Amino acid sequence: EPPSRRAAATTSPLYRVRGVSSSSRCAAGGIQEGSAASYRMFMTRITRCLDRMWKARLTAAGLPFSRPALRFTTTTRVNSPCGRWPAKAAGFYCSTNRTIYIGVLRDALNNPYPINHAQFMAHEYGHHVQKLMGVMDYYGRSVWNARLSTKLAFSRRLELQADCLGSAFLRQVSADLSVEQADWDSIIEWVTANGHKNWVRNDHGKGRSQAYWMQRGFKVGSPSACNTWTASARAVS
Repeated sequence: EPPSRRAAATTSPLYRVRGVSSSSRCAAGGIQEGSAASYRMFMTRITRCLDRMWKARLTAAGLPFSRPALRFTTTTRVNSPCGRWPAKAAGFYCSTNRTIYIGVLRDALNNPYPINHAQFMAHEYGHHVQKLMGVMDYYGRSVWNARLSTKLAFSRRLELQADCLGSAFLRQVSADLSVEQADWDSIIEWVTANGHKNWVRNDHGKGRSQAYWMQRGFKVGSPSACNTWTASARAVS
């Protein structure tokens, strides 16, 4: 039986799965600036690549796999089973109906850089992986009726793990997405300086913490690098 409750987060068998996945190829193509159709197609293809890689990883760990639903929307006026659209978010994952919501919005369409959108989608998919691991259920029980400081601490561990899982995927498909070291270094530099600015309550971690876990995932290329639940408080600050 896979671990449950706290063990689902701290001792998941997924952390023992290493190496390059045999399903890590990803012919996602590019994005045409200003084209909603191009953006939707790219994000759909990235999701299919994520399906293949995480199915292989979760199966190897003895954990169940199911695909998340993917919903595109041209407005943030969406009421999901998880509530309203998070402020300043380009999209979000709802664990209740296992759906990734992606906004086809002006800011996204004016940014034609595939690596940025691939990282974003991989992060949201990382939350789905957490649902399949049992992490989401542990998180939900832990923050229920907890004080604000506890909720924020758990939220940071959850979000930083999704950063790491997303970056591990990006490393796996870096050749197909033409991710050069200079591109990655630029992303890390930007995240370090700006990654926390949309989250005023520090529920996603400081920019340097986000960069740290993204670097871990990208360097190793597997979920073995992504156990934020046993990391020190400073590492998830």
